[in-house]
This record gives sequence, C-alpha cells and structure tokens, in this order.
Amino acid sequence: MVDRAVKHLAAALLFVAACSSSSTEPGGSPVPPTPPAPPTFKPTAFAVQVSGAGRPVIFIPGLASAGDVWDGTVAHLGGKVQTHVLTLAGFAGQPAVPGPFFAQVHDQIAQYIVANHLDHPIIVGHSLGGVMSLWLAETEPNLGGIVDVEGLPFLGAVMDPSATAASTTAAMKPMHDQMAAMTPAELAAQMKQFLASMITKPADLERVAAESGRSDPKAYADAFFEMMGKDLRPDLAKITAPVTIIAATEGGAPRAMMEAAWKAQVAPIKGLDLQFVDHAKHFVMLDQPEAFYALLDKALARK
Repeated sequence: MVDRAVKHLAAALLFVAACSSSSTEPGGSPVPPTPPAPPTFKPTAFAVQVSGAGRPVIFIPGLASAGDVWDGTVAHLGGKVQTHVLTLAGFAGQPAVPGPFFAQVHDQIAQYIVANHLDHPIIVGHSLGGVMSLWLAETEPNLGGIVDVEGLPFLGAVMDPSATAASTTAAMKPMHDQMAAMTPAELAAQMKQFLASMITKPADLERVAAESGRSDPKAYADAFFEMMGKDLRPDLAKITAPVTIIAATEGGAPRAMMEAAWKAQVAPIKGLDLQFVDHAKHFVMLDQPEAFYALLDKALARK
C-alpha cells in the first residue's frame, strides 16, 4: 500500500511538472510570456482619429466643431508626431451622451491617455477645447505641455469682472433652456450666423458651419452652459506643464482691452508663453495658419 501511494504521488508530481513546463518549446527553448491584452477603454465622450508617429499630441476642437478644424494643422505636422484628433460627443454628428458633459470629456481624456500609454502628451485645444486643456493641466501632472487657442479660464468674467461661477450659471440658465429647445434646423442657422463673426474666409466659414450645424441642440446647449460656469482661475498656479496661449486680436473689442483681460486671467500660470496673433478672429488656425503653425512648432519644441 505504501509503495502504491508513493507511485501515485510520484505520478502526480510528474503530471504537475509536465503542466508547469508548458512555457518551454520542444527542445527546451523558453516560450516568451504572453503579452498583456491591449487596453479596452472605449471613450463615449469623444471619437478619435489617430495618425502619424512620434510624440503624442491630442487635438480638442471647440464648441460644436468637428475634429476636421485641425486638418490643416495635422497636414502641417506631416506625420512627424502622433496626432489624436477628437470630435466631442454631440458635436458635428457624433452621438450625444448624458451629462455632465464637461466632466465626462475631462475624465475620459485622462483615461484615454493612461489606457493608450501616451507618454507626456501635448494637449492642443481651441475655444472650449482650450478651456479643457487648461483644466487637464490643472489635474493631470504628467502632461508634456498644452497649447490653448482662445480658451479663457473663465469666460464669465469677461462680461462681468465681478462674476462668479454661481452667478454666471444662474444668469445663463434661461439662454441654456432656449438653446436646448432649438430644432436641428434652427441650430444650423444659428451656427452659421454665430460663426460669421469668428471666421474670416468664406470657404472656412461654410465648411465649419456645415459640420457644426450637425450638432445635437441639447448637447450644444449643455456644453456652452457648463463652459460658461467653469472658473479655472483658482487652480491655475498648480499647473506645472509648459503652457502656450494663442489669442486673437480681432474679437470685436479694442485690442488693449482684450490683452488686459487675458493677462489678468492667466497671470498665475508659471512659465506662460502668451502670444497674440494679428489679423485673426476666434479661429486663429484658420484665419492665420502660418502664424499659428510657427507658434505651435515653437510650443512643441518647449521642454
């Protein structure tokens, strides 16, 4: 009986050894370990198009805009960096998501960076996207830098220097409700009128307005409402990544007044490079592309 038990134990040990040796090929060569599965994170707050190779650069368009507002910029970069061009949920034909809009976009961009192992990415944002880039810089310490195009830390203070997030939200609520009740056709008409003061070239206006007019009215209203009530000024001093801000000079107000408003809001940012582009309206990258590309190249080269 003892001999039989010993034999059974020996057989079991041999079986276990055979199983554990499955990491070697016939002939004794070790089999490389199976690599971990790729990240499965699929954002719902934005769609993304990836191209090029090299340093990761994430492009965030503005309110209701499609990612193709960055087409000229991506072409300029010529595939020498890895571009991640977003179109946010509810904008330009993308499906809308339940709110809150701003927090979801912020959190999912942060998740996207981690899931895709993006090493110190640069965030380039226009308007609403610029506001988002500043917020990400306040909360995500591992960014390589940001380029904020026309995204003020607190838009409400431009209209009323004494404004707070709460007072701006209360004041904007009737406008939000009116915007959210628009039909798609009404939104498309409003977008073309709205953008006419922000884009100089007729061809650019037609293209951007056509894409923006495909946005979901409620998503558009919610995003605008949340952006107006977002005050990033208290935490700007926390930003450690290099920050370049590119601002237009033709915004309907005297240049001196616009420059003063910008400087007052962004003063706490350490190491800030604040640049004003002449003869440009809100869509700086469309109105003055060569000037914009030069400033972007300089920002991408910052350490």
